Amino acid sequence: MEKILRGFLGIFLIGMFLIPGAAFAEATGEVAVPKVSVAEVAPPPVAPSEGLLMTGLGSIGVGDLLKKAGINFYGYSEAGIMYDTTATRNGMGPTYLFYNYVKNTPLFNKTSLNLERTIDPTKKKFDVGFRAEGIFGSDAKFIHSNGLMDKQTGRYQWDLLQAYVDVAFPCVPMKLRVGKWIELAGFEHFSANLYGAFGDAARALYSYSYQFLYAEPGTQTGALLTYVFSPKWTADLGITEGWNQSIRDANHSPDFLGRLTYTPTDKTAVIFVMTEGPQFPFGAGRGMPPGDRSHIWTNFDLVVTQKITDKLSLGVGMDYVQTPRIPGYTGGSKQWGGVAGYSSYALNQYFTLNTRAEWYGDGSKGFSTGYPGGTNANYMEVTQGVAIKPFPKNNVLSRLLIRPEVRYDISDHAVFAKGQHNQVTLSADALFTF
Repeated sequence: MEKILRGFLGIFLIGMFLIPGAAFAEATGEVAVPKVSVAEVAPPPVAPSEGLLMTGLGSIGVGDLLKKAGINFYGYSEAGIMYDTTATRNGMGPTYLFYNYVKNTPLFNKTSLNLERTIDPTKKKFDVGFRAEGIFGSDAKFIHSNGLMDKQTGRYQWDLLQAYVDVAFPCVPMKLRVGKWIELAGFEHFSANLYGAFGDAARALYSYSYQFLYAEPGTQTGALLTYVFSPKWTADLGITEGWNQSIRDANHSPDFLGRLTYTPTDKTAVIFVMTEGPQFPFGAGRGMPPGDRSHIWTNFDLVVTQKITDKLSLGVGMDYVQTPRIPGYTGGSKQWGGVAGYSSYALNQYFTLNTRAEWYGDGSKGFSTGYPGGTNANYMEVTQGVAIKPFPKNNVLSRLLIRPEVRYDISDHAVFAKGQHNQVTLSADALFTF
């Protein structure tokens, strides 16, 4: 615990003074979308700007009907490649990066299609909204929820990432969401490739943080009540089936989910999220161990973002997870978590520098990260990237983003390829929204 707290403090200070680099302030030109990496910072959500799909449907008369009903149809595609300088041979790896798990080979990460109708609870009138998001690509195998499309094999798979209905109530600024949604916690989200850091249209970096991979759920299924107290304060309370559970629930126990959002200005946001409930096991697919209902996990998540200037934004994300025991692991209480600092500097409409510096502490004897040594380990990573928008003035090609990055990981244990304490990876992806 002491090491984790020291790490939180140290990286927090580093993160707040990083060299500029990590959102897409002026460079993307596409802002205000509903699922941003800071967990819907500014309620009510705002629908994405009209994309190529809606424009195409408009040419045959369907788009106008959808727009009159407040419905948006949109999506994105992403593909990338990663080179591991530490272990250069082709194949699986590198260690602990998950989604970028194949070396020296282009990956079609995903195509996402969304059909959505957003609603505004502050209007205090009855209204119904919804969202359905389906994806296909190499990323899908890592985001399946328990019981839903989780028996597929092969590199490229399908997934129903989100499927929910929203209902707004008359006379009160409140809405109820029922279904499956992307987690509320964390600075980064799985779909943050579209809804990204600091509210812009693309997540700053291609690779993911340790916190996103190991200290947060991917999706949650249940019911969530949102109440907008004022433009500055919003609260969410919900009951879910747990981390990454949907059609099946590994331990047949409900979880508590809460979120408090404070936005004192349009440049500052503070979001606190808490989940409480039995989570073991929290994966999906075949061969999972029996569910554990006796040991409650507590997860705290804090995200703070601050826009300094029109070009510079800073952010920090922190996670802490604790459980009194994990079946199959010796000893008592286990905890893990981390802290990451983010910064963004838009050089011009073509280039934005993006930086993430992170510390992650696995105090669970390897359960959190899957390190087989049965020993607690600490990890640090620094990632520097640049978001390139080659054609910012073109109506179609302005939706193209290219994001090269270099990432350096280091651990106090020899956890990486060839028994090394560090690894260096070079990655790049291209992302096109439509």
